[in-house]
Amino acid sequence: MNKEEFGKLLTTLRKKGGMSQKELADKLSVSTSAISKWEHGKNLPDMTMFNRIAEIFQVSCDDLHNPIRTLEKLENPTYQEEASEETQKTQEMRNEEEGRDAKRTEKKIKKYRAVVGLFIFIAVFVVAIGFVISSTKQEQPAIQQVGTRYIDDPLWGKSYEIAFVVEGEIDLALESVMLDEIYNRYKDDPEIESTTVKLSYYNNEKAALAWEETEYIGYVFLDVE
Repeated sequence: MNKEEFGKLLTTLRKKGGMSQKELADKLSVSTSAISKWEHGKNLPDMTMFNRIAEIFQVSCDDLHNPIRTLEKLENPTYQEEASEETQKTQEMRNEEEGRDAKRTEKKIKKYRAVVGLFIFIAVFVVAIGFVISSTKQEQPAIQQVGTRYIDDPLWGKSYEIAFVVEGEIDLALESVMLDEIYNRYKDDPEIESTTVKLSYYNNEKAALAWEETEYIGYVFLDVE
């Protein structure tokens, strides 16, 4: 699949849906930078993402894998009317099925009210205890910036690299926050001599100051919206 063609299709679908890059990123649990790279033809989403993207924009996976054909369809008013009617029919069928499910569920609740009530009470109690324990044990990782430099990155050329020491676990949510923070901090900074910022994470200051190789890295592209 051509990355640039897919990027054009994703941008068109997102704008037609009245959605910002940040809103789409939140729905897919990825960073805004990832959406930007997809739309600018720099990367393709993982295969596991295609079903979720198709569901969000009410298209098929086949439509996503054939971006040129799908873009032509989207520009055809007749196709858009047919797609709208099909979406409405699908929604009506879904509502009918949900209505039947609700009736079946209501019957089960009436029949087993005592058992279900006890189960809900136990489940809520267990979840509440787990939340309290998790809240007391979980701590937000401490992050410290310890160094910066310019490098000739093998992937993106001249890049501004920042070394961070992280005390704790680096997860997807933390990385997304860091990428957005760095983007907002440097996107309009005239002193930055590169449009690519590389984030390198270390678990101790000695390794960070020595710029040792690390598998925990991220990239921010300042020239994308």
